[in-house]
Amino acid sequence: MRLTFAFASLAALAFTSAASAQSATISPISFSPEFQEELTDNYGEREGEYLGEYAQRMVSEALARRGVAAGVTVDISIIDAQPNRPTFEQLSNRPGLDPVRSISIGGAELHGVIRGADGAVITEVSHERHNHSLADLTGAESTWSEARRAIRQFANKVADAYVASTR
Repeated sequence: MRLTFAFASLAALAFTSAASAQSATISPISFSPEFQEELTDNYGEREGEYLGEYAQRMVSEALARRGVAAGVTVDISIIDAQPNRPTFEQLSNRPGLDPVRSISIGGAELHGVIRGADGAVITEVSHERHNHSLADLTGAESTWSEARRAIRQFANKVADAYVASTR
């Protein structure tokens, strides 16, 4: 049992090291001026940090699954995002909101630029996904459910665009 666990741990470490050695670089996430203003005035700055970290992780994972070579850099900008439930900041500023019963349509719009090792633009990717009505919601939505769904779709689109550009 210990030998199996040790072997599995070493295999996982080797895979992680190999994946990180060949993974693309994700630049710090930027926000459109309008979305930055929305974060500052309404949603709260920590929500931007959360969405940015999630976008970086999803794009990194999507690229790693497709074996993207080292030297590739991806610049990501969150153009817009809307929560499905009130953010902490919104709940603090507007006590009439209910964290469980207050729900709205949500989604996100993102843009990415993929650059080669020389800094030249390989390709650009844009993605937007929003609900059109509350009927589109899938169930127990969290604060950023639809925005996270849009980010995952964007990440796969970025990875697919990179693979298509290398053929």
